[in-house]
Amino acid sequence: MHLYTNRMCRVMTSVLERELHLGLNLHGAGGHTAAWRWPGNSPGAFYDIEHYVRAAKHAERGKLDAVFLADTPALDPAIDKHPPLNGIEPTITLASIARETKFVGLIGSASTTYNEPYNLARRFQSLDVVSGGRAAWNAVTTSNVYTARSFGGDELSRDDRYRRAEEFVEAVRTLWHGWGEGAIILDQAAGRFGDPSRLRTTRHAGEFFDISGPLTHPGSRQGQPVIFQAGGSDQGLQFAARSADAVFSSTGDLEIALREADRLRSFASQHGRRAPLVLPGIVTFVGGTEEEAIKRKAELDDLINFDVALDALASRFGFPAERLKINEPIDLSLLPGHADAAFSIGQHRTVEALVRSGKTVRQIIVEAPAYGHRVLVGSPEQIAACFEEWFRAGAIDGFNVIPDVLSDGTPAFVDHVVPVLQRRGLFRSDYRGETLREHLGIPLQGERTDQVSAA
Repeated sequence: MHLYTNRMCRVMTSVLERELHLGLNLHGAGGHTAAWRWPGNSPGAFYDIEHYVRAAKHAERGKLDAVFLADTPALDPAIDKHPPLNGIEPTITLASIARETKFVGLIGSASTTYNEPYNLARRFQSLDVVSGGRAAWNAVTTSNVYTARSFGGDELSRDDRYRRAEEFVEAVRTLWHGWGEGAIILDQAAGRFGDPSRLRTTRHAGEFFDISGPLTHPGSRQGQPVIFQAGGSDQGLQFAARSADAVFSSTGDLEIALREADRLRSFASQHGRRAPLVLPGIVTFVGGTEEEAIKRKAELDDLINFDVALDALASRFGFPAERLKINEPIDLSLLPGHADAAFSIGQHRTVEALVRSGKTVRQIIVEAPAYGHRVLVGSPEQIAACFEEWFRAGAIDGFNVIPDVLSDGTPAFVDHVVPVLQRRGLFRSDYRGETLREHLGIPLQGERTDQVSAA
């Protein structure tokens, strides 16, 4: 855990030309591992559509850029002590949210390892159309034994996953350009619906795919969905630099965040691209005072099932739980390398730092946030000060906020932290557009695909 106070986050007052971007991560029951046990929260949040819709409405009330849905496309059968993260296919959940909102963006994760480009391109273009231009695809590579079994294939090597991912994104973008200007005419009097000559038979032939379009309908007024990428490895950064509009990263350390952001921007420049926005995850515990926030986290920590957490930690290290003692430090010789652990890069760095500091297994379980994201525990002013420090330092363009408990942590952030950020001149007081590209300030590279000619 990273406990930040105003003594640790500097308050700055100079005028900024940039504007902070904020998203809400619909992280199941919440960012804390025991959030599903919190009184008043939805214990079955992982497949409760209304749970997500309520949170998204709070996000829109706070003028946040978007809501974000992670996805694990297969079930880990160990459900006796903890729930899955998100159960319903993301574009279904996001389409339900689209019907209940007007402005907030809709970011859904989908694997490039266990999908096909045509089907995925169609799903996200459809979401973009029904939402009025608010959709984004978070392109992720997947390495998971349960997913491999569910999809009837073998796990791919890291190199193969990233080669497939790069080609996958290229193929999807090609399919999104299948409808040219004036393809739909809609001349009822003349009985002329469209112009087939304005359809492009888009073709992609590569190592992994040989497909052609066009898709079954044109795109939205934002042209095509925004593309996110999640991952902090060297291959992930290179992939993002070549293919993504924004990056969902994870790091708990400002120095590392600055270094990784600079590397990403350098890679993008080498490819002649606009640098993707850097939007790391951040877990928030909001209290009226610092003491209230600390008390809230302690109450959530009391709900942790340490037997289950110990088993999960050991599995990520790659050895039996019997090799860990809950009240003893972890032997440094047991710490796997970045390439060998079932951790994200950000989480590995966080766990490694805690192991090297001599923390006990119990302390690591309590203090290591999910997926290595930074944790803020404090009052609204303290949390806003920490947002501002990282933003002004240039380490980030915004944050993907993961409330400790989605049901009451989301309104706490919207009602108390967002107004402080607005008073500091960091965040908008109202939407200035209706599409996600307008919220994020990301221009469309290429042509629009929603063209309908006047009959």
